[in-house]
Amino acid sequence: MDITFGETFDKVRELFSEPDIENNLTKYVEAIAIIRDIYGKIRVFIEPQEEVKLAEEAIENCHQKLAEKLGSYYGEDIWLPEGEGDGYKALIEVIKEERVPAEWDDATVSPRWYILERHVAKHAWTTEDAGNPPWPQEVVYAGHQAAVVSFFSFKGGVGRTTALVATALTLARNGHRVAMVDLDLEAPGLAAIFPADTGDNTGVIDYLLEKRIQKNWRLATHLRSLGEQALRGEGEPLRLLPAGYIDEKYLEKLARLDVQNLVDKELAKNLRGMLKELASAAGNLDVILLDARAGFHDLGGLAIANLSHAAVVFGTQSRQSWAGLTQVFRRLARPLADEPLPVLLIHSMAPGLGTREREPELQEFREKAYSVFQENYYISQDRAIPNSNDREAPFWPVVLEWQSELRREIALFPLDSSLGEASRVSGLVSILTGSPYQELASRLCRIVGRNLKKENEENEGKP
Repeated sequence: MDITFGETFDKVRELFSEPDIENNLTKYVEAIAIIRDIYGKIRVFIEPQEEVKLAEEAIENCHQKLAEKLGSYYGEDIWLPEGEGDGYKALIEVIKEERVPAEWDDATVSPRWYILERHVAKHAWTTEDAGNPPWPQEVVYAGHQAAVVSFFSFKGGVGRTTALVATALTLARNGHRVAMVDLDLEAPGLAAIFPADTGDNTGVIDYLLEKRIQKNWRLATHLRSLGEQALRGEGEPLRLLPAGYIDEKYLEKLARLDVQNLVDKELAKNLRGMLKELASAAGNLDVILLDARAGFHDLGGLAIANLSHAAVVFGTQSRQSWAGLTQVFRRLARPLADEPLPVLLIHSMAPGLGTREREPELQEFREKAYSVFQENYYISQDRAIPNSNDREAPFWPVVLEWQSELRREIALFPLDSSLGEASRVSGLVSILTGSPYQELASRLCRIVGRNLKKENEENEGKP
């Protein structure tokens, strides 16, 4: 009978529980690692107990039964610790170094079970590690470095970029030094919200490509400053690193960036370096907001799971949205870290105030959020689950209702010289810095150790 990709692990587990395999092989085994290659085929590494040599007949029987159970999904290999040649020894060392405990592994029972996934993409989404932001979480909480925060949505069209801009404006108007970075390289749009750039129109994609070739390529000369008083009020100028300028060369740049990620796996390191250079170039930033690509995209996964100190995650009350977000929160649970990644959940496109369906949908969203977080985010036994009515818990959402004023293209600059343009821009800024975006910015500040209203430097630290 044919099996599917999703059944392969279960079939291997079934095999090692069969009476003849268990009596003649499994009970002498210390650990079993299932290795799944880039095509989905399965190999097995069997590590015997100390001073035990597994019988060749038992290994051959296991080999034949794996072929029967897995069919075309069997990669025809059983690897053991001993083997001839330096290449074989190096392979075993890689397996031991890179394997991770399986979900069903019980550390108190032998054999131990491990998984090793071999793939060329989606690494950020499929690993369980703690990530590696450009500087530690501790220095962020201490106020010594900027908090890197990803704005992520499983589906597009939910107001993610608009909310990021609203948060940046609100923070800047409250005295915070904020930088925005457009990581949505396939569909950039952050720069279009602000006045047109009169400079060289370079951005993230140019940094990632040029820095490899020209080591002296400096981000500081390509960082935009948005100091218009209509935007910042009496607060701080905004900094913007756009995705790049979309012209006839843009797709060629994007294609080479994809190849870089697949071939040398250095994209995460390069992005980390970019954020460090951004922090240095902008000087004393409080927050860096990343507009991450929607869906299970490699760049979005790197941003939210590897580079950030916190994440703002957008969802709608739909089965499609929750199906994706469930997997997102499982990744952000970070089982190998001491704590999950701090998260702020957004209930996006909610019914407006005064509508009949508003309260039922808000209630359904909150209940679903609590259930999903309980089952997928607080998965470590030593992580306490907050009360379901805790309004500061990550599962308690900030509600962003659908607003007709924001349904058109948002341009925070005069589109022409008419007298009404200044009023239009002022009206948009007023909406983007009012409720509920104030709540979003305020809660975000709290989870990264900030106050919404930043005191003047000369007053900081004073009682």
